[in-house]
Amino acid sequence: MAKNRFIITLFIVFSILQLTACQTNGALGANNANLAAGNHAVNLQGFPNNPEFFQGSTPVIWGNLQHVSLPQLNTAIQQTTNPNTLGWLSLAVISKQYSTNTTELINQLIIWRAANKDHPANALFPENSVLTSIQNKAPPKHIVLLLPLQGALRNSGQAVRDGFLNAYYETRSAKEQQTISFLDTSTSNDMIALYQQAIAQHADAVIGPLTKEQVQQLAALNNFPVPTVALNYTDVWFGSLPANFYEFGLSPLDETKQLAEKAHQTGHTRALLIAPNNEWGSRVGKTLTANWEALGGSMVDTFYFNEETDLNQGIANLLHVDPEKDATAMKKENNKQVLSEQRRHDFDVIFLLAPPESARQILPLLKYYYVEKTPVFSTSIIYSGTPAPEKDSDLNGVIFCDIPWTLQMAKSSGSKTDSRFDRLYAVGRDAYLLSSQITRLTELPNFPIYGATGALMLTPKQQIYRRLAWAEMRDGRP
Repeated sequence: MAKNRFIITLFIVFSILQLTACQTNGALGANNANLAAGNHAVNLQGFPNNPEFFQGSTPVIWGNLQHVSLPQLNTAIQQTTNPNTLGWLSLAVISKQYSTNTTELINQLIIWRAANKDHPANALFPENSVLTSIQNKAPPKHIVLLLPLQGALRNSGQAVRDGFLNAYYETRSAKEQQTISFLDTSTSNDMIALYQQAIAQHADAVIGPLTKEQVQQLAALNNFPVPTVALNYTDVWFGSLPANFYEFGLSPLDETKQLAEKAHQTGHTRALLIAPNNEWGSRVGKTLTANWEALGGSMVDTFYFNEETDLNQGIANLLHVDPEKDATAMKKENNKQVLSEQRRHDFDVIFLLAPPESARQILPLLKYYYVEKTPVFSTSIIYSGTPAPEKDSDLNGVIFCDIPWTLQMAKSSGSKTDSRFDRLYAVGRDAYLLSSQITRLTELPNFPIYGATGALMLTPKQQIYRRLAWAEMRDGRP
């Protein structure tokens, strides 16, 4: 292996594969779509024959349908004969069933339009000539990934690599060949030079780099001759990113926005926030607070902790309980409802932004100090991604958002050494999809890619926004 690069070139013959690209991709996309459907409060009473569901503007109706699962949509089609309703339902099925296969998605959109020429949902996608031009766009022949394959970030880089190659093997057709190359970012401090090396190798798509600092450095190039998908985000960028430069990754800020929305949709208004006392906790806590207050919510109080914090005393203080007086009261009174009157009652939801090691201590303490029925919401930080039901039983009842891939893998058994349980493995899978489908997200913004990391949409800032799935911890598993 050369000192300054690590290249793997693959010319794959897929005669050994038993699944076609369409079958494999469609099944994966549909499963991800079902998980992502559950993150929004949509009233399905009387669906699909409740006329109120299909009243309002086209974007509102379509937005609500994005949160109805594929099985629910297929069942609804059998329950209505209204042509307008059937048009909406069948288009929603198409958007989920074929979300990861652009060629077949466009075939189905053209067929749908021919059968529904006067339907208002035609406004959701461009005319057929544009659809055909998207369909005719050739996938990249040479994709270069800029990843750390040695050093401290080796495991992270390899997880992305493994996920990328897994998606590649699953979805490429036997008639097509692609070259996949890797340049090792751990051996270079100059991302611009490494990128230019990729271009010199005739790359027509580039994925990476992985760290925020490296992405920030590369973005300064300001001239990207081929589509480039960075796997992290620049800190500050006024205006738009350079043409052909996109940002995609596991942004916790995407999660805080959806966390605030979820709590708001379920009728809560007054929150307590518990978060780590570090740079991450401060940044994510401030963003969550801003999102929550923008929705009309109030952050009643906050508790920041670190490794040296006495969590027992800290949680008691947050809840306005005196541990000594509580211990004395418990000797005189065993009625928990009476004892619970000691704690504060000015909140109706708790945001717990804590890694599993801390959350496994904090949740029992909340219950000990009489927080029994107040819902606790969190982000993906609360779940390690590797099933550990005996340890995670202390997290039972927590409602949290996460990527569809991790929630699917929660049904399996595995170890931390298995890269499939690393969320970056899912990033790699979706990076492969994005390497050839960025144009599709630009031209068909109303049709997300239901990927391993969520429902993927392209923002005006050229960042990939992920709509996540929701789960509740039960018996130590999501």
